[in-house]
Amino acid sequence: MDDGLDAVIAKVLDWEPGADEALIAAGPTGAKRVFDLYYGRARANLVTKATGRELGDGWSAALHIAASVAPEEFLAHLPSRVGTTEIVILGHIDDPRATHILCEQARHPDYLHRVNAVRALAKHTGQASQEAVEQALADEDLVVRSAAIRCVADADPSRGTTLYEAFLAEPRLTPLLRQEARWALSYLREGSPIPLHPW
Repeated sequence: MDDGLDAVIAKVLDWEPGADEALIAAGPTGAKRVFDLYYGRARANLVTKATGRELGDGWSAALHIAASVAPEEFLAHLPSRVGTTEIVILGHIDDPRATHILCEQARHPDYLHRVNAVRALAKHTGQASQEAVEQALADEDLVVRSAAIRCVADADPSRGTTLYEAFLAEPRLTPLLRQEARWALSYLREGSPIPLHPW
């Protein structure tokens, strides 16, 4: 049985058309197999063409699909030290345990953990997630702070406008962050929602 699942997983890793639908169709059993392989609880000789970054991205995709199929199983399999891939996925899981982990990651020493956690928390509601975003508004890292402002702006455009205007006065602002802030402000000032991705 695992051979059939492993073949489907290999196709996902190779980004073959229709592979994601096949993994979804495999249901919780397929999801568990992905978790077991990804976290090293099982072994398989997956024949793939992907290597390097492409293979890593394929595993991220497989993990994301599996988590969407079996979020409870995903939460149960999470290691004590989560990486940025898990942080992004947790943003799509509506569960207090996911919110708790993201709030912890929003205080992580590594700014990449913090910025991904803040972005993921934008999809969560409740006091804990709001408090974590509020704390991130004062983060020492401007990328994290920018992500927090975006979260606020999506929920409260008026306050987001004020925060972005103040952010533009920050002397350490990089050209890219300045451009993104101006881009976001252009939408907020005309009363339009900020698109998901810049330009």
